[in-house]
Amino acid sequence: MVKVHFTQEDHAIEDLTIEVTEGERLTECIRAAGLVLETPCTGLGLCGKCQIKAWGDLYPPEDLESGFINAQNIRLACQARVKGEVWIELLSKGNQLKTINQSLAIEVVVDSLVKQVMLPPLERVAQPYLERLPYNTGTTDIYQKAGELEQRGANANPVYGVLVDNDLVDLGFGPGEILGVAIDIGTTGISAYLLDLASGEILQRQSCLNPQTEFGGDVLSRISYCLDNPQGPAQLRKTIVGKLNELVINLTGTTARTERVYQVVIAGNTTMLHFVLGIYPGSIARAPYRPVFLEQVDLKAREAGILICPEGRVTLLPSASGYVGADILAGVVATAFDKKDYPAVFLDIGTNGEIVANLGGRLIATSTAAGPALEGMNISCGCRAEEGAIDTFSIDNSFNLHFTTIGATQPKGICGSGLIDITAAMVKQKLVLASGRFNPNLDPRIKARVRDKKFYLTEEIYISQTDIRQIQLAKGAISAGVTLLLEEAGIPLEAIEEAVIAGAFGYHINPDSIQEIGLLPKGFKGKINFVGNSSAEGARLALINKGVMVQIQELKKRIEVLELSTNPRFQDYFVKALGF
Repeated sequence: MVKVHFTQEDHAIEDLTIEVTEGERLTECIRAAGLVLETPCTGLGLCGKCQIKAWGDLYPPEDLESGFINAQNIRLACQARVKGEVWIELLSKGNQLKTINQSLAIEVVVDSLVKQVMLPPLERVAQPYLERLPYNTGTTDIYQKAGELEQRGANANPVYGVLVDNDLVDLGFGPGEILGVAIDIGTTGISAYLLDLASGEILQRQSCLNPQTEFGGDVLSRISYCLDNPQGPAQLRKTIVGKLNELVINLTGTTARTERVYQVVIAGNTTMLHFVLGIYPGSIARAPYRPVFLEQVDLKAREAGILICPEGRVTLLPSASGYVGADILAGVVATAFDKKDYPAVFLDIGTNGEIVANLGGRLIATSTAAGPALEGMNISCGCRAEEGAIDTFSIDNSFNLHFTTIGATQPKGICGSGLIDITAAMVKQKLVLASGRFNPNLDPRIKARVRDKKFYLTEEIYISQTDIRQIQLAKGAISAGVTLLLEEAGIPLEAIEEAVIAGAFGYHINPDSIQEIGLLPKGFKGKINFVGNSSAEGARLALINKGVMVQIQELKKRIEVLELSTNPRFQDYFVKALGF
């Protein structure tokens, strides 16, 4: 065994030492220490995003790792291996995600499954108090609280209870808050609302990065981790449930107040929901792409491991298929997209690139493997939508660059919206040809910024030829998906009157940039509307109105799902959509 010592740039870690077996990769050392490091490429050594400082007795880097080493003591955690005693310094990274926690959603009356009721007073009769109530009461927790009432005797009156549907989940001596939490678990980020279920008011909001990125940057890489590691599903469950509990505590402010939370409603893609329950997701990744479950799941909070009222309910909203998840169904209902009386398409711009078409009331959905590039991942200088990320960009006619960063701080990388703007500006100003290659005949005013097949925005931040290819693959997949979906439905693109674009960063995107790069198929003439994080809004609405939850369940039954991976024409459309 050899010793591994840890520190961090911002001094968040002090005096942490573990022992590991010689030859262990640094990623496994980091996990063994209970620390987190993102590995978007699942430790294949392809993305270079797991750079750390490490020194001591390490095996020398091999060729794959050497290409990413640009300073002394910098190593890739997924490739470097310990030989003897080693010191590791984790590089400080922003962990706050800039996301959109509001949406253009429908309005509903407050009619939650959770209700607070005044119960009959204790009386001097032989019949047990709980057996006099017309509710389901048979849990140890409720029996114990009934015992506390008996202990207080007449002093216990008036008695109040909290119901979830017809289940009595809490019992007490007076009224109190009835709270709920709505959560959207995205592949990249998590958004959560704390709600007063009596009024429907949003009390708090919070967003954070999905900590499962340490196991891979996209759905398939996390599934691959589970295929290669028998403990993978349990690890991913522990990671996400731990973060959800942290969010609940942060939203409520105190651990004691979490017991006043009686329902948590969760939306997310099908794989993310499997991870919440620690379920093996491998069958989703291979034909016929069969999930373990699609129906709505309702669990006791203690069974789900969520730290709210133990008898409270945790609801996982239903999904339509392995790759059209609850996030899409929730978003469609939240925006009333299914009620539109004209042809329209709904796109969730994210890792999975889900698409829904509303064609005279007929709803058809599909998904495309857009990958994480449009969220700033798999890009040389890409980053999350965090402080310092370039989020808007333009090049004027004199070839001057203009950009903004999140937080108005020094630029540290490029997030998804900035990436789309940069690509659009390069196409518009002919820095990049229709093929995606850099133009060899550049204007002298901009030529110095393009060198070694990289366009430099600053001395350190650039977009490379490889990055442009990643963007082409992502936008080509989405564009081809829209084209084929409409063709299967027998509807011409020109008939589509609106494109509704959802996503946690949906408001950040410039519609002109979307058109310029061809994210929507060429020939689209309709309007573009951004609706923000419609998945989180769908979860919120389902939490405060039980009728919305029923609507989502009914949508699951009526929506048609088209599987593009088995369609022989998809590849042809995809190749045609790669150009700018």
